[in-house]
Amino acid sequence: MKNIFLVAMMAIIFAACQPTTFTINGTIEGVTEGKAILKNIVDGRPASLDTADIVEGKFTFTGTVDEPELYLIFVENNNTPIVFFGENANINIEANANNMQEAVVSGSDITDVYTSFVNKVPGKTRLEEINSEYQKAMGAGDQASQQALRDEANELMEEQKAYFLDFIKNNTNSIVGAYMAMQAISEFDMEEFKALTAEFEANLGDSKYVTNLKKALEPMEKAAAAAMATEIGAIAPDFTLQSVNGDEVTLSSFKGKYLLVDFWASWCKPCREENPNVINAYAEFAAKGFEVLSVSLDRDQDAWKKAIKDDGLVWTQVIDGEGNTANTYGVTSIPFTLLLDKEGKIIAKNLRGEALSHKLSELLN
Repeated sequence: MKNIFLVAMMAIIFAACQPTTFTINGTIEGVTEGKAILKNIVDGRPASLDTADIVEGKFTFTGTVDEPELYLIFVENNNTPIVFFGENANINIEANANNMQEAVVSGSDITDVYTSFVNKVPGKTRLEEINSEYQKAMGAGDQASQQALRDEANELMEEQKAYFLDFIKNNTNSIVGAYMAMQAISEFDMEEFKALTAEFEANLGDSKYVTNLKKALEPMEKAAAAAMATEIGAIAPDFTLQSVNGDEVTLSSFKGKYLLVDFWASWCKPCREENPNVINAYAEFAAKGFEVLSVSLDRDQDAWKKAIKDDGLVWTQVIDGEGNTANTYGVTSIPFTLLLDKEGKIIAKNLRGEALSHKLSELLN
């Protein structure tokens, strides 16, 4: 019981000793006066938090943060920021106006992790050299050297990517790791990113960076669900939308016929160019059990109705102005089409030109 009491008391004392505010003292060589601007990142962009006067090359910021977060300090007339993680601590910065990215930051344990990561990125210096050498090779018209330098640069960038991803996977208990994961989101497949996000959440709780990871995961999960729902052999998800006459039309009402579900819009030039092919297929196969359901992504109903009339589209037309049905189907570009069998099963995707008629001929002749 004594030991438990002592541990509890030590925890209370330790918590009481933690600073609840930050002080950032900076010295910039090469700047005697002006303004220093402290920024954080909001919705992916720098946002100003505070401004301090630079007096004889020195500036000070004070404040408090709920949790550590990435900070940037800009100096007037200098577009290169000092990058570090702000936390409730006494932080010192020493920088040179001509080389701000090499600023030395002390007093922030989390920044130490970040700085260590940055300093160990492989091939940084060599990539700078390659860039310079490549410019010279271009000027000399030396194609062989350009190709060799591109190959070397690609190898180094692959090495850097591997280093980057290893750091993230080995630092799921760190705010820095969570921040880096957001920067590398495109390098992960959905399942891997989901597992990483779960690890970060288990270790860091409801940190803003964990929240950002979870928000980034949502569209990935929706896209994966849409891809699964529209695989060949899947039953097309049912939906109900308003027709050009104002009636409600349900996808499942077309069962018993081969159906082309055609996502398009009046403003989509490739869609309009494809319409004559669909018209020809409809004219040839409608009497044999083929139907078309065009789903427009137009927001302007007048433009939609005009395009239907101008293009001579005589089959059922519905509108998905909010794009909810398109999202369910994972539509990222149009025209996007699905061919369904009589049971509503997807049997083909994005048949263009004569490919649609050939497929229908196989099925119906």
